[in-house]
Amino acid sequence: MKKDNFGNLFDEIRIGNVLLRNRIVMPPMVMCYAGPEGEINEQVIAHYEVIAKGGIGLAIVEASYVHSSGKGFESEIAVDRDGLMPRLHMLTNAVKAWGAAIAIQLYHGGIQAHVDQPVGPSAIGRKVFPPLRTPRELTTDEVEKMVENFANAALRAKMSGFDMVEVHGTHGYLIAEFLSPLTNKRTDKYGADRALFATEIVRNIKEKCGSDFPVIFRLAANEFEEGGITLDYAKEVAKKLEAAGVDAFDVTGGTYDTADHIIPPIYYDKQGYFFREASEIKKTVNVPVISGGMLADPEIANDAVGNGLVDLVFIGRQLIADPEWPRKVREGRIAEIRPCIACEQCIERIFFQEPVNCSVNPLKSYEYRYLSEEHIPKAKNPKKVLIVGGGLTGLEAARVASLRGHNVVLFEESNDLGGVLRYVLNEKMKWRIKRLIEWYGCVLCNQDIEVKINTKVDADIIQKENPDVVILATGSDPLIPKIPGVENAVLAEDVLSGKTQPGKSVIIIGGGLVGCELAIKLSNERHNVTIIEALPQIAMGEPILSRMGIIKLLDKNGVRVLTCAPVVEIHKSGVETVNNLGIRSLFKADTIIISVGRKAKVETDLMKTSKKVARDVYLIGDAKQPRKIIDAIREGFWTGVSI
Repeated sequence: MKKDNFGNLFDEIRIGNVLLRNRIVMPPMVMCYAGPEGEINEQVIAHYEVIAKGGIGLAIVEASYVHSSGKGFESEIAVDRDGLMPRLHMLTNAVKAWGAAIAIQLYHGGIQAHVDQPVGPSAIGRKVFPPLRTPRELTTDEVEKMVENFANAALRAKMSGFDMVEVHGTHGYLIAEFLSPLTNKRTDKYGADRALFATEIVRNIKEKCGSDFPVIFRLAANEFEEGGITLDYAKEVAKKLEAAGVDAFDVTGGTYDTADHIIPPIYYDKQGYFFREASEIKKTVNVPVISGGMLADPEIANDAVGNGLVDLVFIGRQLIADPEWPRKVREGRIAEIRPCIACEQCIERIFFQEPVNCSVNPLKSYEYRYLSEEHIPKAKNPKKVLIVGGGLTGLEAARVASLRGHNVVLFEESNDLGGVLRYVLNEKMKWRIKRLIEWYGCVLCNQDIEVKINTKVDADIIQKENPDVVILATGSDPLIPKIPGVENAVLAEDVLSGKTQPGKSVIIIGGGLVGCELAIKLSNERHNVTIIEALPQIAMGEPILSRMGIIKLLDKNGVRVLTCAPVVEIHKSGVETVNNLGIRSLFKADTIIISVGRKAKVETDLMKTSKKVARDVYLIGDAKQPRKIIDAIREGFWTGVSI
C-alpha cells in the first residue's frame, strides 16, 4: 500500500505545547531491564533507542516508581531520588536523537507492589493475585506525602530532559485504587472524594513543573469487575482531571484480578481493545485521547484516528515484535512487518521477575549488543548452508544465515512452510500465526533464499549439494501414549488438518495448549467436548494471562474438564480413567482425540551422512527437543548468528 493510505497516523499533533511528529505512541511496558536500584543502564537505553529509531512519535517510558514502597518488579526503573538523574538524561538524549518525544510514567504499585508490606487506600488486597501480606492503609498524612512524591518525581523527570510525564492511574495500582470503589473504603477526604488523590497529584505537578509542562493521565475506564470502576464513573473522573490540568488521557482498564483485560491474550483478539471506552472519554474531554490494545494492523489504527475514536494510538507488543512498524507502515512495506502473535511470553517474564524477551523477535533484550540486525557482523568466510526443515526454527536459521552473507538452501518435505503450525493456519484465532509464516515467506523471497518444498532430503541430496554446514530442523512427531486401545483414537493434528471429522461428542485426552485450543475450536463448532488430563491442572506451563483466557473460554463454551484423571484404556465409544483410589470411571464419546505432546523427530541416517559431508552439523528446534515458539525461533536465530 502507498503511505498515503495511512496519512492519519502520520499527522502531527500537540500534547500541551509539545509537537509530536505522528500519532503513534509506544505505551509504558515494564521490561525489567534496569539496575537493581532502578537505575538506567545500557540495556534500557538500547531498548528505547531502537523503538525511537523505528519512527514513533512518542515513547512513554515504563512504570517508574516514585517511592520504594511502590516498587512492583525487580529491575524496574526508579525516579524516586535525585541521584538517578544523570542516567535518566542519557536515556532522554538517546531517544530524542532519533526525533521522537519522550515521557516517563510515574507510578506506585500500591496493594499490587512487590514489597514486604504493601500499602493502599484501605487494608484490602486482590483476590486472584493476593499480596503476601494484607495491605496497610495509608494515613492521611502519608497520602499527602505521596502526592509530593509524585510531584517531586515529575520535577526530576523534567530536569532530566523528559518532554512530559504520564501519571499511572489504571491497572489497579495505587492511584486507581483510590479511584475505585472496590479498594477505597476510606472515611477521610480521600474517601469522600475518591478522585482527590489523583487531582492533587496533577495540580502539584503543575505547580512544581510549570503549567506548560504536559501531563498525561493513564485512566482506568473499566475495571471489568462488579463494583469497580465503570465507564460512566471514569467519564466523571476525566472531567475532574482535565480541570486539574491534564493535557491528554491514555485510556485502558483492568486490575490484577482482571489482568487478562490489561494485556489480552490471543483468544480475546479484538484490535483496539479499549477504543470503545476511549471514544466515550474523548466525547467528554477537550484534550487528546490515546488508546489501543492488541493493535497490529495499520488500517485499524489509521481508521481509529481518522474516524475520531482516538487522537493517537498506542502500539505495544507489536513494537516489541517489530520496532520498525512505524517506518514500514509509512513506507508501505506492510508485508515486511514481523507480526506480534499475542502469545503473552513477554508479559509472563515480568511476573517471574525476569527481563522481557519476545517469541518472534529474538533480538529483544539483546539490543545493547546489536542495536538492530544490521549490526550483526557479516560472515568473514561465507559458507554454503543446507537446512532440512521449513518449520520456524529452520526458517529463522535460514533468514539470519542469509543476512550474514551465507549461501542458503532450505528443503521442506511437505508442500507448506511452517512445520507443525501449518495445521492451525486456517483457524480464525490463529491469524497472527498465519501472518508470521507469510512474513517468513516474504523475507526469504526478498533475500533470494532458495526454498525447495515437496522434497525429502536423503543422503544423495546432501552429497550432491555438498554443503559446508547442515542444519537439521526436522521437527517432531505426535507422541502416542502406550494405552490399551489407543488405535481407537485419532490424533489432534488429523482433526486440525481436516483429515478426520469428529462426531458430536468428543473426548480430548490431554489438557495442554493444543488440547485446550482444540477444545475451544470444537466447542465453538457446537461439539460437546470433554478434556481429560492426568495432571492437576490444564494448560500448565502456559503464560498466566493466556491460561486465564483459556479457562474462561472453556467455561463459557461449556467444556467439561477432568483433571487428575489418567486414561487407562480407550474404547471405540469412550475412555476409562482411574482416580487416586484406583476406582475406574467410563466416559463415552463419539470421537476420542489424543493430544499429549510431541517427540523429537531424529533421522539418524541423515545425521550420519551430514557429519560425513559437512564440516559443521547442527541439530536444532523440535528435532532436538519439542518446546515453544519462542525456543524454536531463538534457537534458529542464534544458530544463524554462530555460523
